[in-house]
Amino acid sequence: MQVPLYVATKMASIKRSSFWVPSSDSYARAGLRAIGYEPRCTPYWPHSLLWGLIQLLPESAVDSWRLGFCLRIRKRGQLKDSRKNE
Repeated sequence: MQVPLYVATKMASIKRSSFWVPSSDSYARAGLRAIGYEPRCTPYWPHSLLWGLIQLLPESAVDSWRLGFCLRIRKRGQLKDSRKNE
């Protein structure tokens, strides 16, 4: 199982790739190289660094941040959809 963090895709509402946020092609290449080595991995190496730092924090803090981030993305998507329907 691969554990990605954020990848620049339309679905994630992240338009530009960067060092910390790869394009879908970059992530796919990293993901293909990681198949068969570990049961769970974070194949894009900057994500591995972030994941290591995140695991130093209390799990409740990480869960709270993750939930807030996802809710903000959802809210932006809902606003965008409501504008389309007007």
